[in-house]
Amino acid sequence: MPKPTNVLLITTDQMRRDHMGCGGNPVIRTPNLDRLAAGGVVFDRAYVNNPVCMPNRCTIATGRVPANHRCWANGIDLPEEERTVADELNDAGYHTALLGKAHFQGHASQHVGEPHGLERGQAWERGLNDYNWTGPFYGFQYVQLSIGHGYANLSRAHQYLWTLEHYPEALDRQFDWDPSPTGCFEAMTPRYDHRAHSSNFLGHVGSDYLRARATDGQPFMAWVSFPDPHHPFSPPRPYDTMYDPADVVMPRLGPEALADKPPHFLARQQLHRDMTEAQVREMIARTYGMISLVDENIGKLLDVLDATGLADNTVVIFTADHGDLMADAGLLLKGPWLLEGLINVPMIWRVPGGSAQARSAALMNSADITPTILQLLGLPVPRAMDGLAMPNVAATGAGTGRDAAFVEYKAPEHGTMNLRTVITADRKLTCYQGESFGELYDMTAPAPEAVNHWSDPAWTDQRRALLRRLLDEAVETHDERLWPTCHA
Repeated sequence: MPKPTNVLLITTDQMRRDHMGCGGNPVIRTPNLDRLAAGGVVFDRAYVNNPVCMPNRCTIATGRVPANHRCWANGIDLPEEERTVADELNDAGYHTALLGKAHFQGHASQHVGEPHGLERGQAWERGLNDYNWTGPFYGFQYVQLSIGHGYANLSRAHQYLWTLEHYPEALDRQFDWDPSPTGCFEAMTPRYDHRAHSSNFLGHVGSDYLRARATDGQPFMAWVSFPDPHHPFSPPRPYDTMYDPADVVMPRLGPEALADKPPHFLARQQLHRDMTEAQVREMIARTYGMISLVDENIGKLLDVLDATGLADNTVVIFTADHGDLMADAGLLLKGPWLLEGLINVPMIWRVPGGSAQARSAALMNSADITPTILQLLGLPVPRAMDGLAMPNVAATGAGTGRDAAFVEYKAPEHGTMNLRTVITADRKLTCYQGESFGELYDMTAPAPEAVNHWSDPAWTDQRRALLRRLLDEAVETHDERLWPTCHA
């Protein structure tokens, strides 16, 4: 009898598609991601359903778009009644684990009272949560959490216990760091031992978990979720200087690209207009360093799969919860600026028996991950899931998948800003609720987002057709959790 197929889902936080060797970056060294890509399919046009952490992570987990799973912005907890991929696989006899950053709940403290919550950093720091707790959590049977970024996660949740056991001296230096030599935004070098970093924590506990499943033979789904390369830009030594800032790939669009963009683009760019080229280069170099540290630990996971024989029957998926503007058009981080650097994420699928060294231009959304996993395992896809199952595309790279990808964002920090984006094989349109402005790009152009065609009369018919496609999608993704059981 053939062994059941396992699943290893690896995610990073705030990582661009072009920040991998196999993503076309000629400078960054990601030998283990490149190794994974050599054995599977690289997707060049994978898109998030939402450009910030919590909504898109909840979309990956549920296969449902933010408007339906109701975590539509950071700081809104995923309702506990939502079913996740773990719930579906538990019912099929799998052991399920979530290791690292979950972010299905807010990390910050509540406005009033004690900061209760399993993902609220201060709740752990104040001793309000039980360190012996290891799940369940949103269906995942076994949990090892890392909460926060940079130095913050050393003293929180399960990573704290691991740090205390293996590198206790790092806790004494948690808030000890060297400043950026250029004065770069949120850039620093922590002085604690790099082995205490969250990426190494994940490489350690992830490897232990895989070895345990290889020993007991239980089919599994493990989600290993790295908190990096999120800001602050604070890789520990030697990763902080692993890359020469002079060598990094600079932004493909300069501030001049803002001339025909909606007004909130320029308003945000004004916040960072004094950022120097040296600071931008340092920020990118430090990000490369964080990614290389993540890549080393992904290599540890792949090594365990190879050494134990699990690689023969384990689907491995790599992606990110969203990207980073990384100074494209003079903008940083994330938000309602849906340029490719923010919403086009890395995605690699390695499916046993599938194609190797394949590349796909098929459009894929984050919501498609869970339905595709279920079909690859021979399991039904619940009607309430919004994503499209694409098992053949994931396994071989052949086929076209969906005809369009979609992104939604409702911005509480920007008043009433509410926007929707549709991406096709050759076009991209963003519509803003109640506004006369918008964005329309030719994705086949040498610099696809350099020219906004929204107000160009020659593009009127194309704009109208894409707006209709957005409307169709809004109707198609009506929440189907409640479906009639009879006609009366």
